Amino acid sequence: MRLYLIRHAEAAAHENDSVRELTELGWAQAQLTADWLCQQISGSVQLVASPLLRAQQTASVIQQVFGLQHVETHDELAPDGDILRAEHVLSMAMREGCDELIVVSHMPLIASLCQWLSDGVLSTGEGFGLAEVRVLEAQVVAPGIASVVARYIPPESNNALQDLRAMLSRFSE
Repeated sequence: MRLYLIRHAEAAAHENDSVRELTELGWAQAQLTADWLCQQISGSVQLVASPLLRAQQTASVIQQVFGLQHVETHDELAPDGDILRAEHVLSMAMREGCDELIVVSHMPLIASLCQWLSDGVLSTGEGFGLAEVRVLEAQVVAPGIASVVARYIPPESNNALQDLRAMLSRFSE
């Protein structure tokens, strides 16, 4: 089974952290990440995300690309979420019979979760870039038994936005 841990795409600043929206670049990053995921995933997939707007918007792009009916939202995946409760959410989601699980969350939780599942160490782990994906492979969701088998980081510059515009223009021709 594969677990795809994703940090949300770039979001605009806002005094209320929970309502930060994706920027134009963030939408482009989310699309590039979703496109990359399509090349990686072949089995049944489930999508879970933090309730914060930027994670929900990132997840919505992935949802559309995969034609999923819904995104499961879990408070445990918020930036200040508890690592053990987040692990429990992922474990329960995997028991529902999907082959692959996509998780959209935030720093520092997503890096801590990756470190916990791959090394069994409770720490902040190596930081994730915006819209970065780390792919873990494991038979079950448990500390220290997963292996990081792949990683994708979308372009951080406006090249992502230019690439998306070029791709969209091909469809409108």
